[in-house]
Amino acid sequence: MRPGERVLVTPAGGGVGSLLIQLLHARGAWVAGAARGDRKLKSTRALGARAAFDYGHEDWTERALASADGRGFDVVLDGVGGDIGRVSLALTAPGGRFIGYGGPSGEFVRPEPGHAARMRSLFDLELAAGDERRLIEAALRQAAAGRLRPVIGQTYPLEQAADAHTAIEARAALGKTLLLP
Repeated sequence: MRPGERVLVTPAGGGVGSLLIQLLHARGAWVAGAARGDRKLKSTRALGARAAFDYGHEDWTERALASADGRGFDVVLDGVGGDIGRVSLALTAPGGRFIGYGGPSGEFVRPEPGHAARMRSLFDLELAAGDERRLIEAALRQAAAGRLRPVIGQTYPLEQAADAHTAIEARAALGKTLLLP
C-alpha cells in the first residue's frame, strides 16, 4: 500500500478490520470501511476511516464507488467473503488489488476470469526471510506507543460464553469479544 491510495476494508467493525483501518490510516491511505450498523460505522470513522458504509443498505456499493471518485478502490481488503466479498471485488479499480483474508460467510470469493488477475489471497503473500518478525515487532511498537489499539467491543463472564458466541455468530459484536473469569 502506498500513501494516498484509496483502500476499502470489510468488515470494518471486526477485530482485524479495526486494526487494518488504524494501520492503513497511519500509512497515509485514504481509508473507507464497510460494516453493518451505526455502532460499527461510528467506530470505523473514529479509528481513521474517511468514509463508512453500511452493507445492510442496498445503495452502499454506489455510495462507496462515488467516494472513490467513481473509479473504484486501489486496494480492497475483504474479510467477509460471500456476497459482500463479490460486490467488494467489483469495487476494485482497474489495476487495483483485492486481498481476501477471511470468509466468515462460509465462502471465499471466487473471481470471474476478468477479475482473477487482480485478486490475491492473504496466503499468496510471500514474505522474505525476517519480514514476519520485522512486521510483528513494528506492530507491537505501534501498540506500545498507543498508536494501534485493539477494539474490545464487549466482555462476557465465562459462564456466558454461549451468549458471546451467539453475538459473534449474529455479527452483532464490535471488534474483539473477551470472556472474563
